[in-house]
Amino acid sequence: MNKYIIVFLVLIFSLKQILFLNANNTYINTTNIIYDEERNIVELAENSKININNTNILVDRGIIDYNNDSIEVYGNFYLYQELNILSGKDLTGNTNLSNFSAIEVSYIYNNDLKIDSDKATRDKDTIYFYNNFLTPCELQGYFNCPTWSLRIDETKYEIDKDKFTHYDSFLQIADYKVWYLPYFSHYGAKAPRQKGFLTPTLEFNLNGDTGLITPYYIPLNQSSDIIFKPKIIFDGNSNFLNKYTLDTLINYKNTGGNLYIDMYNEKLNDNSNTYSSAKFKAKQVLNKNNILSFEALVTNSVSTTRSVNDEPSTFEDIFIKLDSYDLFYNNDFLRTEISTVEALDKTNSGLVPLTPSIKYSNQILTSNDLTFSNEISLLNLKRNESSVGKPSDSTSLKITNSLLINNSLNNLNFYNKISLLSNIADYNYKNNPNLNDDTLESKIIFSSEGFLNFNRILKPRVKIVGNYDLADDNIINEDSEALTFNYQNQFSDSRFYGSDLEDNSGRIIYGLENNVQSLGQNINLNINQSYDFKKNSNYTKKINQKSNFSDYAFEAKTNFNNISFNLDARLDNNDLKKKEMNYSLGYSNMFDLNLDYNETDAQAFEHSSSSTQSLGLDVGKKLNDNIKISFNSDMDLKNNYSPLTQSIKISLFDECSKLDISYIDERFNDNYNTQPNETISISFHMDYLGFFGYEQKSNVFFEEAGNFNYGN
Repeated sequence: MNKYIIVFLVLIFSLKQILFLNANNTYINTTNIIYDEERNIVELAENSKININNTNILVDRGIIDYNNDSIEVYGNFYLYQELNILSGKDLTGNTNLSNFSAIEVSYIYNNDLKIDSDKATRDKDTIYFYNNFLTPCELQGYFNCPTWSLRIDETKYEIDKDKFTHYDSFLQIADYKVWYLPYFSHYGAKAPRQKGFLTPTLEFNLNGDTGLITPYYIPLNQSSDIIFKPKIIFDGNSNFLNKYTLDTLINYKNTGGNLYIDMYNEKLNDNSNTYSSAKFKAKQVLNKNNILSFEALVTNSVSTTRSVNDEPSTFEDIFIKLDSYDLFYNNDFLRTEISTVEALDKTNSGLVPLTPSIKYSNQILTSNDLTFSNEISLLNLKRNESSVGKPSDSTSLKITNSLLINNSLNNLNFYNKISLLSNIADYNYKNNPNLNDDTLESKIIFSSEGFLNFNRILKPRVKIVGNYDLADDNIINEDSEALTFNYQNQFSDSRFYGSDLEDNSGRIIYGLENNVQSLGQNINLNINQSYDFKKNSNYTKKINQKSNFSDYAFEAKTNFNNISFNLDARLDNNDLKKKEMNYSLGYSNMFDLNLDYNETDAQAFEHSSSSTQSLGLDVGKKLNDNIKISFNSDMDLKNNYSPLTQSIKISLFDECSKLDISYIDERFNDNYNTQPNETISISFHMDYLGFFGYEQKSNVFFEEAGNFNYGN
C-alpha cells in the first residue's frame, strides 16, 4: 500500500511542475530534470527539449531562473520555429527569449537562406548577426563552394518586417570578391510586398551601344502593383538622352477579375520617331452569369515586325477591342464587341476597322434530335479607306433562324440544318454620295451532312449545302477580307469570315477521314474536295478556283510518344501540286523542338502577286542539371534564306541563382529601312537579392534540421 502512495505522490509532484511551467508559457520534455521549487529554478539535463512561446529548443545543459527572468544554456542549442532554425553555443537571455546573445551562431531562414556568424544578439523583434557569412546556395555547390555569398560585418534582421539590412559587405561569386556594398537591404520570403529594385539586365549592342535595364517594383496594395523597367542606352560617347526605353507594367487583381496595363516608349536616335504603345487587358466576373472583358492595343508603330514589344496581330497598326458577355442563362447568349483599327501603314488598305457589334443567340431543344436556334447581330463598320476606295460608314442587321435535325441509323449519322438568313445594310460613303445605298440580302440555306463510321477507322463524310436567294441586292463586302482554304473550312456552311458575305453558290463537299489509335499513338489523315454548282461564285473567284471542282484540302495530325505533327495542305485539282502548305513538328524528350513551315503559291488567291515561303525553328536542350541552351530562328526562304530573327540563349542555374546570356539578331522586313539590330544581353538573378515577394520556395529540409524531432 505504501508503494502505491509513493507513486501517487510522485505523480502529483510532477503534475505540479508542469502546471507551474505552463503558467510561464514554458513546457519541458526531459527524462532528467531537477526543479528547485524554493528558488523557482529548473536545471536542464543533457538533450532537454523545451517549448517557449511556440519555439522549440533542444539544449545540452542549462538553467531557467524564473525569479530573475533568465535562461542560460551551456554548450550547444537548437531553436526551431516553423521553417527557421537558430543554432549556436552558450546562449544567455530572458525566459521568453525576446532578448538573448550567443556565439558561433548559424541561422537557417525559410529552409534555404543560411547565415553563419561569430555572434548573434536579439533585442525584442530584431536579431543582429556579427561578422557573418550569408548565402541561399548549397555550401558545396558547382564551384565546390557557394555560387554566390555575402561576407558581412553586421546584419540586422527585423522579424516583424521580415527585412534584412546588411552593413559593410562584399558580394562573392564562387570564391572571388566582386563588389563592395557599404549598405543595402532586402526582404524575406514571408514579407509583404515591398518596393525596390529587381534583378538588372545588361545588354551589349554590337553597334557599340550598351543598355542597362534596372526594373523597379512598387506594390500599391495587396492586389495591385507597378513595375518600371527603364533601359538607358549608352553609345560610344556615353550619350543616352536620345536612346532609351521605358516599359511600365501595371497589374491589378481582385476577386473574379484582373487588369493589366503595359505602356512602352522607345527612342533609338535623333532621326527616328519615338515608338510608343499602350496595352490594356482586363477581365471581371460580375456574377455567375456575367463576364466583362476588355482588350486594347494603341500604338504609333508603323509595322508589327518593328514593334517587338507588341503581341502578334493580323493588323499592323492600332486596334481597340471590347468584349462583354452577358445573359449567360440557360441557352441564351449575348455578346457585345467594340473594335477600331486605323491603318498607319497606308500600303495596306485592306485593313478593316470594326466598331461596334452586338450579337444575341439562343437555342431551344425540343427533343434529343431537334434543335431550334436564333441569332441576331448588329454591326457598324467604319473605314478610312473602304473596298471602293472611299471612307465608309455602314450598319448591318443580320438575323438567322436555324433548325437542326439529327438522325442516326446503325453506323450512319445525319445532320440536317435549314436556316433563314436576312441581312439589312445601310452604306454611307464620304465624298461619294452616289454610292450610298440601302441593301437587303435574304436567303434560305440548307445543309445535310452524313457520317459513316466504318470499322472506326475510315469515316466517309458528305455534306450538301444549298441556298436560295429570296432577295440579293449585292451586299458590299467590307468585313470579309480574310480568306482561308483548309479541311475544316471546306465543311463550313459559309467559307467567308465576317458578317457581310455568304457563299452565293450551293456545293457538295465529300471527304474521307482516317483515325488510327494504337500503342499510344494517334494518327488522323483527312482529305476533302467540293463541287460548286456555280463555276464563278464569290468565294471561288477569290481563291482562283478555275473549275467547279475545288482543290484538295488535306489534313494530317499525329501524336506518337513525344512527337507531334500537324499538316494543312492545299493541292491543285489537276496535277496535285501544292498551292499552300503549313506544317508544324514538335518533339519533347532528350531535347525540345518546334518547327513551323509555311508556303503559299502566288496563284493561291486573287490579287496575290508573289509566293511566300518561311520557316520557324525553336530548339532547346538541357545539357545537365545546371545548363540549358536554346536557339530560335525565323527565316524568309524566298529571299536567299535570309533570317528575320535569330537568337541563342544559354542559361546557367542552380538552386540559388540563374545566369542568362542571350544573343539576338533582328532583320526587319518593313517599309522604313529599319537597320538590323544585334544584341547581347546578360542577366544574373540571385535568390533573395533579386526577390520581391512573389516567390514561395519549397526546398528540401536542411539536413541538420531533419535530425531533430521537437516536442511530443
